[in-house]
Amino acid sequence: MRAVDRRGPEPDRRIRVLIVEDQVIIAMGQAQTLRKSGYVVDTVSSGEDAVEFMLRNADVDVVLMDIDLGPGIDGTEATERILEARDVPVVFVTSHSEKSMVDKAKGISRYGYVMKSSGAFVLVEAIMTALKLHAERRAMQLLDRRYPRSRRDSETR
Repeated sequence: MRAVDRRGPEPDRRIRVLIVEDQVIIAMGQAQTLRKSGYVVDTVSSGEDAVEFMLRNADVDVVLMDIDLGPGIDGTEATERILEARDVPVVFVTSHSEKSMVDKAKGISRYGYVMKSSGAFVLVEAIMTALKLHAERRAMQLLDRRYPRSRRDSETR
C-alpha cells in the first residue's frame, strides 16, 4: 500500500511526513512504521530544527510533533512558529495525557493528538484524518474567498 496525495496537481506524489522527536528509538520506530505504509519520512530531533526544516522544505504535507523535546523550544512553540510561516497540519504525538497539556495542544493545532503508545494503526489514521481535515478547511477557505457574501447570506437564513 502506498500513501499517495490525491489533493493536488500531482495525484501520485507520495505524502511526506516530518517527525519531530528527540528520542531516537521512538523516531526510528515511527519512521519505520510510516515508511512501511508508503510515506516519505524525514526526522529531526529539536523544535529549532523542525522550524528550520519546514522553512526550507515546502513539500512536507504533515508534521508529527512531540511536545517535550528536551532543551530548547518545545513542540508547542515549534508548532506556533511553523504555523506562522506555513499552512500545514500538525499532529501532536506525545506521552502527556494531562488535560492541561491536551488543551494547550488543541489551542495550537486541532488536527490531532496521539499518545505515543497508540500503535501503528492509530498513527497512520491520525495522519490521514489530519490531511483530510486540512484539505476540507482549505476548500472552505477557497469557497469563502470566492463567494463571501452568498455564504454569509445562507448562514443567516
